[in-house]
Amino acid sequence: MVIQPLGTLSSIALQDSINTITGREISQSFPEIFSAVRGTNRKSSKNAFAAAFPENDVSIKAGDCEVDDQIWQRKDFPAWRYFQEDTEADCLNNWKPRAKEATGKESYIQGELKKIGRGKMVAIVPESLQEKMNADPEFAREIAEKVQNWKIDYDKMDNALADSYGEDPVLYQMTKSYCIQLDEEGNVKNYMVVSGGMNTKKSSARDSADIQMLQNDFVKAITQMTLQNGAANWMKLF
Repeated sequence: MVIQPLGTLSSIALQDSINTITGREISQSFPEIFSAVRGTNRKSSKNAFAAAFPENDVSIKAGDCEVDDQIWQRKDFPAWRYFQEDTEADCLNNWKPRAKEATGKESYIQGELKKIGRGKMVAIVPESLQEKMNADPEFAREIAEKVQNWKIDYDKMDNALADSYGEDPVLYQMTKSYCIQLDEEGNVKNYMVVSGGMNTKKSSARDSADIQMLQNDFVKAITQMTLQNGAANWMKLF
C-alpha cells in the first residue's frame, strides 16, 4: 500500500492526553461511561460510540458503503458529504472522479472542509454490523473500543508528525473531525480526517490566556483546512 505523501501537516493529535477514553486521564472508565449511557433511548451502536468518544459529536450512517479503497484515498473524494445530516451510507457509491488527482488545496475542496467544523465523528456502519450491535450492547462496546484503539494509534502517529513540524498537538487536536468506514467485523476500513483552522505553533511564552485566545479565534473562523484520506491498514507499515 502506498502511503500518501504529506506536503503539509494533515492531521495532528494529542499523544499523552488523547481525545479518547482509554488514552487520557479521566475519572471514569469506558465501561462505566457506557453503562451510564446505555439506559437511554438511543440504539446500542450510537450508545457505544458516544461513550467511547464523549468529546466528539458522533453520528452513525448505517448501510452498504461500496466505495473502492482507491477512491477513498483521493483528496477530491467528497467524503465530507457523510458529515451532512441528510446523507446516507450509500450516497457516494456511484461517485467517479472527473479529473486528475487533486492536491486538497483547491478552493472548492477547502470550502467543503470548512463546513464540517470541528469535533465531528461519522461512523459508516454496515447494516448487518449495526443490527448485531443494537441486539448486543456488550458487543457494541467491543466494536466501539476497537475503533477507539484505532484512533489512539492514528493520533499517536499524527502527534509525532505534529511535533516534527513544531506544532502544538494539544491545540491542533481540537480542530480534528473524523469520518470512518467499518467493515463487517467492525475494523476501520477507510477514513478521512480533517484538521486545521488556527495557529498551533509552539511557543515557550504562551500562557493560558494565549490558549484561550486561540480557541476563541478558532470558533470565529476555520481556515487552511487539511485532510488525509486512506485505507486504514496502511498504519501497519509503521
